[in-house]
Amino acid sequence: MPDRRPTPAQLAGKLLQRVRARGFGELSALATQRIRKGWSSEERLLFLVHDTGGDEPADPADLEFRAATAEDGQLYARDIGTDSAATFAARLTDATRCWLVLHEGRIAHATWTTTAGAWTREIGRYFKPPPGEGYVYESFTSPAVRGRGIYPLALRHILARLGAEEITRLWVGVEADNEPSIRAITKAGFEVAFEISYRRRFGRLTLGPPEGPLASACSACFPRTL
Repeated sequence: MPDRRPTPAQLAGKLLQRVRARGFGELSALATQRIRKGWSSEERLLFLVHDTGGDEPADPADLEFRAATAEDGQLYARDIGTDSAATFAARLTDATRCWLVLHEGRIAHATWTTTAGAWTREIGRYFKPPPGEGYVYESFTSPAVRGRGIYPLALRHILARLGAEEITRLWVGVEADNEPSIRAITKAGFEVAFEISYRRRFGRLTLGPPEGPLASACSACFPRTL
């Protein structure tokens, strides 16, 4: 199953958990930013791609990479804070998975992948990867361990794991002004495939067409519904 757009009830639960995990100040800053961008903004979303396969990297002695299970819900709610234990478990399916990097009993990094599709808030569309391919999204690294190359490490693990499952290619989307994430993604070997420009005026969203060398490969990747 795809990772669908949260319902109002699910969104309220996510926001409450975010306040519990990260504090009201972080949520307030996020809300202010989104209101400002919703009123008037012009941005770009980059999509990068990498063929899957290769050997899994060796983890440093104090880190552990693994796939998450529903039993990790409480840990995810405590350390990441963007889902409650219940909404975390509900999102996990055969097609949609969460990958964790653990450090000293806490989640240092979490990344989601799907082969069925996931809601992309920035452009108000789903990203549905082509058949036999996957999509990386909603990645977060704890501030306490940033700078150690944990995100590229996780991506290389995922490329190897999904390649062993005969998924041939992996896509990832990132805002064009998010330079730290772009550096981490390209460090793992991903290359820019195309970009989509989008703007908001008085809450109304307008999208430009995909532009770039592999734009035609994703002509059907952005449905409104799944």
